[in-house]
Amino acid sequence: MRNLTKKAVFCSLATTLSITAAHAQEPVPVDESTGGEVSAAPTEPIHYVGVLGTISRPDDGRSNRGADIDYAIGVSALFGKQYANRWGYEIQGFGETFETGDVLRTDWYRYGLNADLTYSWGDRSHFTPFVLAGVGGNYDDVFPGEDKTTWFANVGAGFVTGGIASLGGLRLRTEVRYIYDDFEDGYGDIRLGVGFELPIFAAAEAAAEPAPLAEEQVKVVEVPTGLLDSDGDGVIDEKDQCPDTPAGTRVDGNGCPLPKILALNGVTFEFDKTRLRPDAETILDNATEILKKYPDMQVEVAGHTDSQGSEAYNLKLSDGRAAAVREYFVSKGVPETQLTSKGYGEAEPVADNATEDGRERNRRVELRILN
Repeated sequence: MRNLTKKAVFCSLATTLSITAAHAQEPVPVDESTGGEVSAAPTEPIHYVGVLGTISRPDDGRSNRGADIDYAIGVSALFGKQYANRWGYEIQGFGETFETGDVLRTDWYRYGLNADLTYSWGDRSHFTPFVLAGVGGNYDDVFPGEDKTTWFANVGAGFVTGGIASLGGLRLRTEVRYIYDDFEDGYGDIRLGVGFELPIFAAAEAAAEPAPLAEEQVKVVEVPTGLLDSDGDGVIDEKDQCPDTPAGTRVDGNGCPLPKILALNGVTFEFDKTRLRPDAETILDNATEILKKYPDMQVEVAGHTDSQGSEAYNLKLSDGRAAAVREYFVSKGVPETQLTSKGYGEAEPVADNATEDGRERNRRVELRILN
């Protein structure tokens, strides 16, 4: 049994080393369209994890105290990172059982953790040989009172296959390591590992994605629409009577800055009432668009009358007419919180109340911008 195990392990080591050396010397594929290497090395770091089953050929010196140790079996788990220059590192933890035969009543065990420096001939998306070397620590669990934690060093070689698309990019991995364990007088073991490796993070997505297709060239053609708004005030140049207004300026329908007081000329009411005439709606609709355009603008609807009638009556009438205009704006979708209304009666004339023309100009409704 011992001879068969030894031969199997050494054959595996020879096979792995020969495959690694052969592929390391193969020419790297070249992209004929660009003249560059194909998958010669990763363009960005690759992260991966792996799980392997292991079988070891122990050093002959371990077969003492009546133990008949032919082999050890175990499992290992690893995390690795490979850089664009093909160098990388791996962190591996392992555990294995030394079969001691029928003489002793218990097997021997070893647990360890090691860090290895790696070099790979490829980007791990296709067949990639690699070599490694590193150090670590392990705990040898043998007879009570003789257990010990020691250091060890290992060198090895192996390969990973390309990703298996149906398994999410899972790769097969095979490796052989020579391990020098500083336990007792020092032992040299040979370990064969076979298992799987899986890319993680960005590398996992890259391994699963097919080669990108050539991008179709799309030519963007700008079609003139005649709706150019050079100053960005919301009024196209064709209708903008005040071009080059500063950014953020509130403008009216002609593209000109809004005054602090906007007179609603032409808004009329039924005689001695607060009801709007139908011909006033067109003017109010234009004002509605301005109010909706600037929802942050706080506005007071101010009502005014001429001097005919008592002062108290005129104040009440102007207040009712201002409220009627505010209600019209609200009915057209202007938020109530944006508007207030107030009547000023005959207190703020803009013309002479002694003439008919002056009295007509004083009977008015204004929008006063408050902010």
